[in-house]
Amino acid sequence: MEGSSYRIGPDWPSYIGKILILVGMVLVFGAIGAMVSTQLCRLLFHVDFTQIDLNAIKKEDVQVIAALKLFQTLSGGVGMFLVPALIFPKVIKYPINSMITYNMVPKFWMLLLAFTLIIVSVPLISWLYQINQNLSFPAAWSELEQQIRAMENQATQLTKVFIAADNISMLLLNIFVVALVPAVCEEFFFRGILLQYTRFVFSNEWVAIIVSAIVFSGFHGQFYGFLPRLILGVFLGYLYLRGGGIWVVVFAHFVNNAMAVLTSYYEKDLTAFQFFNEEYQFPWYWAIISMATVYGLFRLYNWAFWQHLQNKIKKR
Repeated sequence: MEGSSYRIGPDWPSYIGKILILVGMVLVFGAIGAMVSTQLCRLLFHVDFTQIDLNAIKKEDVQVIAALKLFQTLSGGVGMFLVPALIFPKVIKYPINSMITYNMVPKFWMLLLAFTLIIVSVPLISWLYQINQNLSFPAAWSELEQQIRAMENQATQLTKVFIAADNISMLLLNIFVVALVPAVCEEFFFRGILLQYTRFVFSNEWVAIIVSAIVFSGFHGQFYGFLPRLILGVFLGYLYLRGGGIWVVVFAHFVNNAMAVLTSYYEKDLTAFQFFNEEYQFPWYWAIISMATVYGLFRLYNWAFWQHLQNKIKKR
């Protein structure tokens, strides 16, 4: 990443214009996905979202939860992110594979390092989450702070109900809906499209990584989860630009989400391990160890990537 330059000037108007087109696609196709999924939910599950109080949903409301999963998949995943990601390159006349690089098959060591990175970063991400939770608004904005915390607490409770599972079939469905679909759709959009287009315009990898990470975290709409998700976005952006294709970050994103699903499912069997409890706070030294390990893995990843490139060049 050394040696890249941040170029501004004539590219700004074009960049902003194209990004507005991308935002428009997100809104339009997200709305189409919402309308289609709403009708399907009425037909398949006899659920009308206009008559549902989302804050009152319990895990026993099987039909409603199934409808929500369909809605999230079609509207929040396919509609908002996947369809715009596939169409946007054609609109701006970029070869789609030069952005998303979906035909590049990652090496096993790339996947292994990505998996290890997600695992060892848990104490660091948890520590950042606690810092984010302890942030306070100025006294004049205390009412706004209370409203935001209340909304995010409600969203957390809904998420717990959403991923609750009593059998393996429901667990697999949750892994598909909560882990696999978001991993593919969001990575195609945030890393494959937003990060790549930003890098093409400004010729600066770190600008592209940070911009995509900020938007990635912001799109999730959680102020008190913004910081850890921002850092996760930075990790995924770096992996993408040093991983030889989109599937490495899809895999890393999948592992991150799947851990939450599996922990929820097996939480009764993990009571002896406190760090699996979402309220658990890692000691500060674990966060330092995690940070150092993550840094070391990135250095190893970067070295292995360049070695891989040099070997490819020698074979030509």
